[in-house]
Amino acid sequence: MLPLAPDAIEMWWRLVQATPQGEQWPALRSELPQLLVTPQPFARLSDRYQRLVLRGESPQPSDLEDAPRLKDPSGFSITIADHACGAVPVLTVSDHDDFVLIMRCLAHRCETVPVQEAVHAQAVAGLIHWGLIREIDTKARCQILILHRAPYSSLSASSIPSSPSLDQWIKQSQIWRLEHELTHIACRKLVGEMRINLFDELLADAMGMKRALGLFHADLFRQGLGLNCDGTIQNDARAQVYVNS
Repeated sequence: MLPLAPDAIEMWWRLVQATPQGEQWPALRSELPQLLVTPQPFARLSDRYQRLVLRGESPQPSDLEDAPRLKDPSGFSITIADHACGAVPVLTVSDHDDFVLIMRCLAHRCETVPVQEAVHAQAVAGLIHWGLIREIDTKARCQILILHRAPYSSLSASSIPSSPSLDQWIKQSQIWRLEHELTHIACRKLVGEMRINLFDELLADAMGMKRALGLFHADLFRQGLGLNCDGTIQNDARAQVYVNS
């Protein structure tokens, strides 16, 4: 039955959200020690990753001193996105390098995977989270969304049918981006799977675009994927992610 009732994991995140904004990043790193490991090749095999992430040991002073830092700490925030299929914690950043850092740490086990410029959101599930493990259950795992404040799919404001200002477009982009990711999560809960392909992207973008702009615009969807009118894919297009997975 929908909406789903809040669970213990959701309540835990709401307590973290209540932490003063300037203290949210340090608090999060204490529970998600992946954020204490600088992304690099084979980082998951390092002693630091094994100690902090896999065994949940307390960080040493040197771990904190050498940990990666945000370029724009004031642009970082934690919110809770309410949804009929369950509320989801959302990490939002203003700086793109901060987005790439968090995405690599949490979604890619601190590996330096390439991140396309047109990608500004990432859903992460099954994440080792020592706050949840210690306080709820040893089998508890984290599901979060990571969002970057930027025009959706790097589309310009002039390409949007309503011709919004840049500030308006970025706000609409965040609505679109959030609803897009929540749709992926809802598909997993309601249908049992979520795939990285163009069909799922069409569903998610349709929901996000409808929420943000009040309509679905097929050509805008094409542009956002980086497809030419003949269906060929532009260099560094967002569509590359979904046809190469």
